[in-house]
Amino acid sequence: MNAEIKKGFLVVADISGYTRFLAETELEHANGIIKDLFDSMLPEFKKSVTISKFMGDAIFAHAENIAYEGSQFMVDFAKRVYNAFSDKKDIIKINTDCTCNACKHMEELDLKIFIHHGEYMNQNINDNEELAGSDVNTIFRLMKNKVVENTGIEAYLLSTESALKAMELEYDSSSEMFGTEEYDHLGKVGYLIDDLFKHWQSDKKTKKYFLSENDPLLIEELSEEFCVSADIAFLMYTKPEWKKVNLHADKIEILNSGGSTQGAGTTLHCHHGEEVYKMEITDWNPGEYISLKFALPFGLCIRCTYEFIDTDNGCIMKLRFGKVEGGNLFSRLMGWYVTKNLKKEYPPAFKGLLQGMKEFAKTISEKNPELLPK
Repeated sequence: MNAEIKKGFLVVADISGYTRFLAETELEHANGIIKDLFDSMLPEFKKSVTISKFMGDAIFAHAENIAYEGSQFMVDFAKRVYNAFSDKKDIIKINTDCTCNACKHMEELDLKIFIHHGEYMNQNINDNEELAGSDVNTIFRLMKNKVVENTGIEAYLLSTESALKAMELEYDSSSEMFGTEEYDHLGKVGYLIDDLFKHWQSDKKTKKYFLSENDPLLIEELSEEFCVSADIAFLMYTKPEWKKVNLHADKIEILNSGGSTQGAGTTLHCHHGEEVYKMEITDWNPGEYISLKFALPFGLCIRCTYEFIDTDNGCIMKLRFGKVEGGNLFSRLMGWYVTKNLKKEYPPAFKGLLQGMKEFAKTISEKNPELLPK
């Protein structure tokens, strides 16, 4: 019987400095640190992808989820994994006063993440399932590259052109962050580099905008249950193709100051006929919440948070709107009028949005059962 050929994303998270760290430090403490670092990454892996195997200093995983295509999900996933890894390193460093070599040299450990997209199949070797195929060979060959030599970046995300195209992300092949490697039997492989350490530092400094149920709200919190996970529900609202459907928009423009991925600072123009609704992403936490600021008449604005919480049967999405905000005196004077109208218009409008998203989740999961929670 022929093995089924699958198509999807391949991921490797590789701890750099691992071999030297084990060779030059006390094994007992070194093993404990490595275990803690792997344990910090595992929740993100188990939540979003399928782990194929552990390889001493690396985790190899794959994802056939159709929802991840046409979106930046895998890039966000890589950043979440790196953030968990680096946060754990910080915690270990803060909570220990040990002076052994392992604890002193822990800072030399870092993480590189590789994402590729292609075909593969399960192959049974000595009763163990292994992924096999040319694209599997490609991602492992890419672990030997000239990235550090050419860019000086040691903690990076390497996304191949195949992965970028599957995610439908724009890239500039003339950029200094774009590179190529050539391998026997595999040919030339193009890729884009992202500085994960830089993202982690920036994320720590970025102000968080999260409206909770305890904050002053314009209207009562709205909520709806979906049959898909929080990751998929987040994509239903943020993946351009799906967002357009759920918002019943003619067109959605994504305006970024740099790069093609969405995040805090991204401006969205949602076109409905001749009307254009403008919103800015103020906080972006994939699979957990997204916060936005909507432009209103008279120079006013309003903030909101969409929160996604996993449950045993899917997830709950909660929507909260803050109070109307204004800058100058005229704006504040008109605030009472706008607030009065929004309190009347928002509940039925956004209840309808959540109900529509619930039906959309049901439709896509019926066509693609892999979107349902495992």
